[in-house]
Order: sequence, then structure tokens, then C-alpha cells
Amino acid sequence: MLAGIFQILQTPFDERGAIDWNSFARQIEYCIAAGVHGMVLPALASEFFTLSDAERKQVVAFAGEHIAGRVPFVASVQGLNEHIALDFAHQACDSDATALMAMPPYLRKAPKAEVQAYYRQLAGFDRPLIIQNAPAPIGTPLSPRELADLLAAEANIQYIKEETIPILQHISQILELDAGDCLGVFGGANGIYLIDELKRGACGNMPAGGMVDVQVKIYNLYRAGEIERAESLNFQLLPLLNYAMVYGVSLHKYVLWRRGVIDSPHARDPQKLGLDANDIAAVEALWQRIAAHAIPEFPFR
Repeated sequence: MLAGIFQILQTPFDERGAIDWNSFARQIEYCIAAGVHGMVLPALASEFFTLSDAERKQVVAFAGEHIAGRVPFVASVQGLNEHIALDFAHQACDSDATALMAMPPYLRKAPKAEVQAYYRQLAGFDRPLIIQNAPAPIGTPLSPRELADLLAAEANIQYIKEETIPILQHISQILELDAGDCLGVFGGANGIYLIDELKRGACGNMPAGGMVDVQVKIYNLYRAGEIERAESLNFQLLPLLNYAMVYGVSLHKYVLWRRGVIDSPHARDPQKLGLDANDIAAVEALWQRIAAHAIPEFPFR
């Protein structure tokens, strides 16, 4: 059973844009120290679309080796078509992935019948399959009814990562339509709706960036029945998550860099929005609101 806070790993790059494997290993150890319930890559927040096919396979193999079964490892295997996605899925299974996750084919969007066939093929592996229901323009949003039908069609299609607006209503609708085939719905969107997702029956969230230790604490408090404490801490974190919703990878990598998790905040995303001096001043101040709840091994430096 997959549940909890599953951190989406960033792909760390050096200043020249090459993958920084030392920072990658340190990020995995940061997540373990933070108490994450699982890790995910290479997803949208990992800038998977900037990686070559060979690099995608390298990061999956590297993560499988370094996570080494300490927590569940979800490999994101979406491809431009079914053939490519199946190739990534084979390699992910060889790299000891616990589960597979995939968006529908992106760039050239497949018709719904082909999307269904794509997921049926990916369900042929002996791993749970998570459908990532990401919004356009990269994603091909599926309705709650379509998701429920896919869950019912194949035993290995067991989880949904729901990210299409309105996320909270869709989580409720998926669970209402489910006939016992869904083992859990994860939220996304940087964890900005975490508490409300849990209240609607979500099994967890897949956030990204350098605040996962705080998000793990919020989740654990909620599951322990300490709802008011969870809501209070979530309220303190929300302003930083608002910045994450705007700046994405630039914000996530800045925080990881300031915490000494990665050696450079460099991002390959050609549409990244950089932080200016005022943004940085705000992030530095907002961090102080939650600093006491972060693990001491990785403070702001």
C-alpha cells in the first residue's frame, strides 16, 4: 500500500548543465532524513522533458541503487508514445522501481481510445501503476469517470495522481465512482492543498523541493489525529508554497541549494522563471516561519 508524502526528486545540474550525481545522492539522503514515505522521478518537477532518453534511464538506475529499498521508489515512465513508455517501464523494473507512474502521451496527444490502450500495456508489468492526471498543455486530462473505468479495467492500475483543476472535487469524485479498484489518490500541486486533500480521502501527496521535511511533519500530525497542529503548521508553510506555484523549479532548487542539499540551483527548463532580489528576500523571510520545523541536518546556510 502506497501512502504518505512521496517526494518528487529534482534533477540536480552543475553550472554547465550536466547532471550532478553527488548532489543527487545527497538529495536522496536528505529525503530519507526527512522521513519521506517514498520518492518519485523523473517527473515534471524533475525536468524530465529536458533529459535525453539515456539520462532518464541513468537517473532511474541511480535512484534505484541509492534508495536501495529503504522507501518505495516510483519511476515515472511516460513517453511520447506507447513504444517509448514501455521501454522506460522495462528499465524501471530492472532498476527495482516499486511502482510505475505515467502521464498519457504528451506533445502529440493521443485520442482517448489510444490513451486507454497505452495504460493497459503499462499495466502489464508486475508493478502497481499510477495514472498521473496532469493538466494541459503537457497533460491530457482524464475525467473522474474515465479514471474510474481505467482502474476497473486492469488490476495493476491501482493509484491516481490527480492534478487537474478542480483538484479537490476530482479527488472526491474519483473516490465516489471507485468500485473498490483504487488503492489511493495522491495530490500534487506542490502540496498546497495537502490538508484538504487528506480530508477528502486522499492517501497522500507528491510534492517537490526543499520543504518536504515540513510536509512530512504535517502529514504525520494529521494521521496521528492532531488536526489543529497539522493545520497550523500548514498555514505557516503556505506562503512559501505560493511562491513555488509561481516559480516552480527555480524556487525548489533555490531552497535545496540554500539548505546545502544540492550544489547549484541551475535548471535546464527553457521556460523557467528566475527569482529576482525581492523574491529572494521574501523567500528568506518566509523560511524563518518554518525553520524550526525543518530537520537540523539541512538548515539554510
